[in-house]
Amino acid sequence: MNTYFNEFTSKPEKLQGNGAYEKMPAGALCGNGDLGAVFSNDENDLIIHISKCDFWKFTPGAHNDGGIKAVGNIRIKNIDLTEYNIKQYCDEGLLKCKFGDTEIEFFVAPQNIIYFEIKTPLSKNLPVINIEIPDTCNSENSQFTENGVNCYTRKFEGENINIETAVTVCLKEIETNKSDDCIISRYCVSVCTNFDSSNHTKKAIEMTSGCNYDDDKTKTREKWQNFFNSSKITLEDKKIEKLYNLSLYLLACCMGNKKFPPGLFGNFITDDFFPWGGDYHMNYNYEAPYYCIFSSNHPELFDGYMAPLHDMSKNAKMFAGFFGCRGYALPVSFGPKALDVFSQADCKEHGVLFLGQKSHAAYACVIPLMHWFSTYDKEYALENYYDFIFNVALFWEDYLVKENGKYVIKKDAAHEIPFYRGEKFRYTTHFGQVNTINAINSLGLVKLLFKGVYNMAKELNLNSEKYALWEDINENLSEFPTFIKHGKKCFRYSKFGIRWRNENTVGLQHIYPASQIGFNSGEKLLKIARNTYFINDRRLDDNGSNSYLPAGARIGVDPEFLIEGIHQNIKEFCLPNGLFRHYGGGIENLTTIPATINEMLMQSYEGVIRLFPCWNKKSDASFTNLRADGAFLVSAELKDEKISSIKIKSLKGRPCNVENPDAKSVVRKSDDKEIEFKRDGNIISFETEENETYNLI
Repeated sequence: MNTYFNEFTSKPEKLQGNGAYEKMPAGALCGNGDLGAVFSNDENDLIIHISKCDFWKFTPGAHNDGGIKAVGNIRIKNIDLTEYNIKQYCDEGLLKCKFGDTEIEFFVAPQNIIYFEIKTPLSKNLPVINIEIPDTCNSENSQFTENGVNCYTRKFEGENINIETAVTVCLKEIETNKSDDCIISRYCVSVCTNFDSSNHTKKAIEMTSGCNYDDDKTKTREKWQNFFNSSKITLEDKKIEKLYNLSLYLLACCMGNKKFPPGLFGNFITDDFFPWGGDYHMNYNYEAPYYCIFSSNHPELFDGYMAPLHDMSKNAKMFAGFFGCRGYALPVSFGPKALDVFSQADCKEHGVLFLGQKSHAAYACVIPLMHWFSTYDKEYALENYYDFIFNVALFWEDYLVKENGKYVIKKDAAHEIPFYRGEKFRYTTHFGQVNTINAINSLGLVKLLFKGVYNMAKELNLNSEKYALWEDINENLSEFPTFIKHGKKCFRYSKFGIRWRNENTVGLQHIYPASQIGFNSGEKLLKIARNTYFINDRRLDDNGSNSYLPAGARIGVDPEFLIEGIHQNIKEFCLPNGLFRHYGGGIENLTTIPATINEMLMQSYEGVIRLFPCWNKKSDASFTNLRADGAFLVSAELKDEKISSIKIKSLKGRPCNVENPDAKSVVRKSDDKEIEFKRDGNIISFETEENETYNLI
């Protein structure tokens, strides 16, 4: 079975529901990391929606018709959609469509050009191709033709616009050839915004004049083959393996613009009216799509992540000052280029949408810290995120309160306080939330933050004056609160405030993605974690399956429970295109399957590489080049209940620790010589050299 292949045998259905659930597109998807295409249709015509990561309307206010906007549509008429088939080849970035007697080949090239080829029988009317530009949200649109190229522009400008944005779409018929039985026509559609080029119209026209269908098809195929060659998993369960690959493909389709990373719905929008303006929500939604990219060995997908955080630095410093602190604090949400969707005059916290939470900036640090521990790329860290993480740590140095030798977090809600604004808000109703002490998710995030900034600073030889304080915080941050529920000791959502809620997975996010509990935590803490995990089944949680399932692998629950949970998510929520329809958001659940499977096959966040730590040993599986903390690429095979073919490539020459009770020797690949290693119980340790591979035998 080709698990890089997907097929659509019927027209996408219109989803019924509200908000994000209704808006999720069900048709075939294609993209290059910046430019996205969504297949749809109306009663008569094929419609291909075009969106781009950097085309936003920069209207300040609580989504006052601002947010990410649609670029336009390709409408193809004279197509018989009663017979409908689209074959998707993810490892080639290619769609092959058959609608009745008409065949269409479609791909999005790396340089933001859409190509398609239409093959029509001579006996049929030729398809008619049109570009449609939305006239909603008061955009200024224009259309003209230059040298046989049809050009369309859309822009947002005026006194209520913070930043002017504009896009040009150009349609060109490249060539048409006739054979004995059909006509083959090739087209290109270039898309260029003012963020790509100050003269975006001229640039878009130039893109069409220099295009080459066959060359760019080859480049597109090479791009995606290189992408999937970076790592690989092989499972007996081909349905999960297919969705694993499709999830990574769709994430890569919208993670390529280094200045405009994907918001809630990536570049898979179909009109101007997606919920929350498609913005960046910082209390998990923005971060969640990135959970799986490092273990899957795709650190390049991180490259745009920090851009909106840096754009917010001036505001972040001001917000920290609201609470009497230095450093950075962030609101619940914002847009690119510091688009203000957070100022609301009736908010009780300085007119800014914090919703009672102070943890947003600490949550934002989770992903760069994943990058740090999995790459140890000092130059990249210094250039891209050390300063941001340092400033978030600075905020928490001031915000933490030391009482009786322990650092305590006060007035930081575990959950959003949704009504923390307006005349009807009553402090008495939400007294516990407003005055929360030691919210468990914040404790986990802050523990990770200070562990990370301390490790990074020492590796970079920076800020040695902070080491003593950071050591003290790491050693003396308050323990995770617990209580008795259903007769069992469990984690409590906060020491004072919310005890428990039967929704979301906030009470488990200190396990994942904050990485504060795992196999090294001791049986006592693991028992509490497992008790908490099974109080209620959150595998189908609208906001939390992307953290609930990987968290289960981290604490070693029954692997069949997790596999069943993946299948339940596929059955209940997965659309034919691989997106998951949830009320809580858009692309965030594309991480659920890769993150969970990666954690089941290999873990490393505690400084020890564990192979198949949460896997049914009777189910054969293998993986190649999963990325481990410490900057290692790990490959292994499980067959007939035995682990073999263990290869570890050291990217940075750091010490390596592997849990493997059966290893008899460690062989350096370059000269096929055994090297010295030490054993402590089931853990073997050995020194490595940069870019050297080691086989464990």
